[in-house]
Amino acid sequence: MQEYPIMKQPTSPKNLPRFGQVAGAVVLLLLVAGCQTYQQDTQAFTQASRSGSLLVAVPQIDQQAEKAAGSKDELVFRFEQGATLRTAALADPSAVPSILPPPAPVKKGAEPLPPPPQPTPTEVAEHYYRRSLDAFDKAEARVNHWEEQAKLKVGSEAAAMVTNQANMPYRGRSYDKVMMNTYKALNYLALGERDQARVELNRSLQRQRDAVAENDKRIAAVQEDAEKAARGELKDESGKTAAYDSNRAMDDARTGPALQAALDESLAPMRAYGDYVNPFAVFLDGLYFTVLGETGDDWERGRKSFERVVQMVPENSYARADLDAATLAAEGRTVDGVTYVIFETGTAPLRDQVRVDIPTFLVTSRLAYVGAAFPKLVFNGDYLGALSVSAGDQTVSTATVASMDGVVANDFKNEWPAIVTKTLITTATKAIIQSVVQKQVEDQGGMFAGLLAGAVMGGINAATNIADTRTWTSLPKEFQYARIATPANRELTLSAGATQQTVTVAEGSVNIVYVKSTSNNAPLHVSQFTLK
Repeated sequence: MQEYPIMKQPTSPKNLPRFGQVAGAVVLLLLVAGCQTYQQDTQAFTQASRSGSLLVAVPQIDQQAEKAAGSKDELVFRFEQGATLRTAALADPSAVPSILPPPAPVKKGAEPLPPPPQPTPTEVAEHYYRRSLDAFDKAEARVNHWEEQAKLKVGSEAAAMVTNQANMPYRGRSYDKVMMNTYKALNYLALGERDQARVELNRSLQRQRDAVAENDKRIAAVQEDAEKAARGELKDESGKTAAYDSNRAMDDARTGPALQAALDESLAPMRAYGDYVNPFAVFLDGLYFTVLGETGDDWERGRKSFERVVQMVPENSYARADLDAATLAAEGRTVDGVTYVIFETGTAPLRDQVRVDIPTFLVTSRLAYVGAAFPKLVFNGDYLGALSVSAGDQTVSTATVASMDGVVANDFKNEWPAIVTKTLITTATKAIIQSVVQKQVEDQGGMFAGLLAGAVMGGINAATNIADTRTWTSLPKEFQYARIATPANRELTLSAGATQQTVTVAEGSVNIVYVKSTSNNAPLHVSQFTLK
């Protein structure tokens, strides 16, 4: 662990830093660290996104993503941007910002130019699909960069030790990366670029496989940090080495129950999908290789994917029907005359923060307990529970294939030990720094100066006491779907709440109708494409 510079100052009063210099240094530290959470920074975007107001959400996230380019937060903003632009591609053209460039100024005395022809709905959708792909490509470039630089993050870790975990670069969580490639595959399918979609599905599958190994590395790294702290690589206000046992801190009578309560609240909707598995990504993989498979290996992959989906969501009768269809496809009998209605409903959980008092008397005699900020998941209950699909005399409802609440909660569970250990060590480090500064100023300027220094450092520590609440909020709460025989008149009626919409299914033997809703009162965004 990197030592704070003040700890290295000689103990001679003549050479001690003046209190003004110390105060200036810690104020600069505060400015570098920042004091707003991601949730506060993105409040306007989140409100627009949840209400379904794309005229506000699209320019808002475009501005924030470009502003964050090259920063520690760029990746999470690119995820938000890619998903929002994809939603714009699904929406009615009147509900999204115009794709036409602003009109050129008319010179004095010149005749105004005739207005350009309005783009067709297909052109608007393609524009936003392409922009969504561009945002996700930029996100993937950052993901690949952080994965390549995984062994070179000492500087960022050291900075976080004296500020907070939110001050580290956002490198993306496992479910982020899986959904990034899954959305790219959907975009390519909507554009009719099936080979590109296959590439993205392969990447999505590989990311699910890689996530287990990445988590093992994360656990090993955190254990190493905890062992270093427990061995006494910190220094207290007397200059002696100070050991901090994070396991002992977690067992504290005040700290342990509070941490467990935050964890229990965050894991309430967790589903037994398996570590780092996203059933929707597996479903899309099965659908692609069952319907568009070209070889026996493709069809067998489709069958295995649907077999996995049935194991994860056995209550979904459509998945069982798809497994039967995939088994027949593997035997040479193709899927025809089917329309899939895929429904994204609600929004993914936010990350909020909760204060938990943790013991610091283990490393400094000046402070007994200090409040530390830990993240917790907050789930959004404002969503449509299902979509009704009618075709002639037949009416079915969509069924859940993946709870993103469950996927995110499962990832949170796996990340929690690292979050707790890092936060405990960070807080202990800052407590030691506060004690060292207070003692040095007290030795130079007396008790009052020492108390004042302690108050300043305490204020700085409180201001930088921020949990990492960055998370991809524009993901849905659930992915649902229904499969229905395409009616002869090719008309489907979609109903949800008080909203009803009729869709004429395009020509094709297998079709996808894609529907997105972000809340009970948000509009339904409906689009479609021919899969086969």
